[in-house]
Amino acid sequence: MVMKKVLVSVMIVLMLIPAVSAGTIDGSVMFLSDAAASTKQTREISLAIMALSQASSDVEWDITPDLTNLVRSLLDHQNPDGGWGLYPGETSNVLDTAYALIALEKAYPHLETMERLTVRSAINTAISYLITSKNDDGWGYIPGTPTSCYPTLVAIWALGEEGYSYNSQVVRNAIKYVETASCEIPEYEALALKLIAYHSTGYPVDTETIEMVRTLLLKDEGLKMKERAMLTYALVLYTPIDFDTARILIKLESQSKSANDLVYWMNTPDLFSSTELIATTSYALMALSLSFELPPEETIPNPYALPCQGLKNMQNPDGGWGLGPNKPSDEKATHYALTAIQSCYPERESVEKALAWTREAFKRDAIWMEKNRRMSVGYYYALKTLLDYNNLTEEEKAEAIQLIRNAQLDYGLWGNTVLGPQPYDTALAVKALLELGVSPEDPLIQKAKEWLLSISSDGWGTHVTTKYYSYMLKPDVLTTITVLEALGGITPAEELKPHIEWLLDQRIGDGWPYWKTYYVWEKNKEYPGTPRVELTVRVTDFLMNYGYNYTKDTLEFVMNARDSGAIENNTIETASAIMYLSRFQYVPPASLYDVRRALDRDIFEIIAPTMDNESLTEVLTTLHELFSGGFLASNDTQIGENSYIVLSSYGEYSVRSYNPYLRFYLDEKTVTVGNITVPREDAVVLVPGKTPRGIVLFVFYEQRNSEIAKEIFTTGFIKYIRGQAMVLINENGKVKVVIVR
Repeated sequence: MVMKKVLVSVMIVLMLIPAVSAGTIDGSVMFLSDAAASTKQTREISLAIMALSQASSDVEWDITPDLTNLVRSLLDHQNPDGGWGLYPGETSNVLDTAYALIALEKAYPHLETMERLTVRSAINTAISYLITSKNDDGWGYIPGTPTSCYPTLVAIWALGEEGYSYNSQVVRNAIKYVETASCEIPEYEALALKLIAYHSTGYPVDTETIEMVRTLLLKDEGLKMKERAMLTYALVLYTPIDFDTARILIKLESQSKSANDLVYWMNTPDLFSSTELIATTSYALMALSLSFELPPEETIPNPYALPCQGLKNMQNPDGGWGLGPNKPSDEKATHYALTAIQSCYPERESVEKALAWTREAFKRDAIWMEKNRRMSVGYYYALKTLLDYNNLTEEEKAEAIQLIRNAQLDYGLWGNTVLGPQPYDTALAVKALLELGVSPEDPLIQKAKEWLLSISSDGWGTHVTTKYYSYMLKPDVLTTITVLEALGGITPAEELKPHIEWLLDQRIGDGWPYWKTYYVWEKNKEYPGTPRVELTVRVTDFLMNYGYNYTKDTLEFVMNARDSGAIENNTIETASAIMYLSRFQYVPPASLYDVRRALDRDIFEIIAPTMDNESLTEVLTTLHELFSGGFLASNDTQIGENSYIVLSSYGEYSVRSYNPYLRFYLDEKTVTVGNITVPREDAVVLVPGKTPRGIVLFVFYEQRNSEIAKEIFTTGFIKYIRGQAMVLINENGKVKVVIVR
């Protein structure tokens, strides 16, 4: 019967089984999934469940079904007393019960809710079995037998996984026993289990022991493969990845065997060592997957996301947009919406309907202007929309020029017969004439400019003209920015300076309101104005031409307005936000995890102006051995649009251009990465970035640390990069690794 089981496991190694990936972790996951399903041994199934649970996030397919089936198989074999035997139906023993308990706890987070309920019940009865089976100092193999080292170590590990710390009486006594007991299993297996068990309970381990394990694994003096796998897993539980750990992991991986994309480790050349085959592979997989630790790729929200759907939803059935939902279509709102929607999804039907509505509005507004001899705001924005879409003939443009000229209240002035010439109306007329191609030197435009500059020196608002005198009411930002836009290209900057200074003074926080303050007569109180997106964007754009850069503040203001809901149901505000945000290209934040993934799929150019040819050859050779991507040396030092590894001195490349999210700062003696500041002469820094079509890994260093920069690759350390960045610090010849999170 036992021989039959062994042969089944051996055949799994030799069968032709299709694979999703030929990678080491992928291959060993597939091997264990199949091997564990073909064995009946509690210990083998349990170790496989532990390893598959550890590696579940490191493969691209869902292994939950396989894991669930193995867990169900384990549950089916649990005895009524809460324990497990070596095989189904056999008497419960401490060792197999402890292995099963660890496996169920490791698998628990990966199971569905109903499965969890069953597993939790099984875990509770297994804990009861272990607790009641304990002697005063530890556990024997079967309740009532003398205490032994091996079952005691695995029982400590199991209770540690269940939350028992070394301070609990049951664990403390057991640890005291194994500290002095001789173990019946091989020395290094016992050492590994002791470290794993202590780690699960939080029991402190001295640095000398960890260094001894590291040295043992580096020297490789007579270690069996199972011992190497177990000790490597124990080591990565305690230490961060450094060059030595990378060498140890690479060595473990290199000693795997493969057949038809299945990857496994064997303790001996004897193919009939079935228990050792699954156990060794399980520990090796746990070591590699724990150090691999690549989180799933995240979809990070675009900080410049456009509120397109909100704008689209406000379009009226007649094709135009109102000032808000279900409001009558309005020329200015439609102009803003049509301009903005080009950055979203300019559906042809939507645009055509809007243009058709605008054309009809343009005709109606022209009739109104001709009848009332006044400049119409609606006419201006309808005209501007049709001009933007090249929807006017030359004859129609000439007619528009003549219509605007005929709408003057006085020569060069537009307004109304009640209050007289108005800055806002006059500015709109000037803007319209200029956009229609009228020369800035036209006497009519010059007359309008002269009048606008003569009536105020600190902004414009509603202007009142009487028979005897004229005066300006309180200037407002809308009128002022409209006048400045009209005069900006035809007036010297010094003549506009007083008005620009007034405009600067109207700013509240990061934006511009209609009025900085306004007075409420009923309450006899003055209130601060509310900044608007439309005005803030227009003012920001205008001021940029005169040396005032508010881009960053305005971007923040617009994003806040979008996220807070302040622009909802307001067509012009929503459209203004879309138009402004669409200028910014979103490059998702880069991490070293992104670099690690790309090394297996992209073609990288290696730019290494400070590295000698021999070292560069070593780096390229290692990269080809470790990864399935492509790697070639570049003759250029420029970074283009694809993927790159750049080995360079500090200061040769701008990190901000490729990773604006990471704080990176250099001074004469230090480098700051994230919240870590270290001396430049002691540090090698790994910084990720994005290019238009790929990823870039910067490795910055002083020449005295060039050997460390090379060993990032030649030791295999590059396989285990992680975090937002990494800083490698040279401390008296020893490399300390700091992860920037």
